Amino acid sequence: MLLSCSSTQKIKKGLAESDIYVDDNRIEKKYFFPMFKMAVFLQSIQFAYNDSPEIRKLLSEDKSATSAAEVFDWVDIKSTADIIVAKIKRDSALNIERLPEDVAGKKVFKNCLDFYNSKQLNDIAKKLYKEKYSKPYVMHITPDSLSK
Repeated sequence: MLLSCSSTQKIKKGLAESDIYVDDNRIEKKYFFPMFKMAVFLQSIQFAYNDSPEIRKLLSEDKSATSAAEVFDWVDIKSTADIIVAKIKRDSALNIERLPEDVAGKKVFKNCLDFYNSKQLNDIAKKLYKEKYSKPYVMHITPDSLSK
């Protein structure tokens, strides 16, 4: 059984005849990395400032990552942002103990920018892209599912 509803559906070699490959507009690799990193950066800032109304307002006015919610799984953004937020909290606690009062405390933007430019974030993005975001979506079609 072959189905062809539009140019976005096509049978791919190696799939069962009842499987339909759907080109669901997966994000291209060249766009994935900067978009993912920007989404993590913005979410890290929001989390580091405890989701304050002021930061939420500021980030809602910025359109740097407006389509991120449509492209990325929220769990991927949150779990990656949690890495740098934990470091910010840890560093902040250590800084209070060992630095003069006028320079102690959170260094949110520095830490978030450092993480944005880090090999660690690049490696996370590469792994996620390879394991999750580069994969096509395959639907298994059965006669029962066609009659619904």
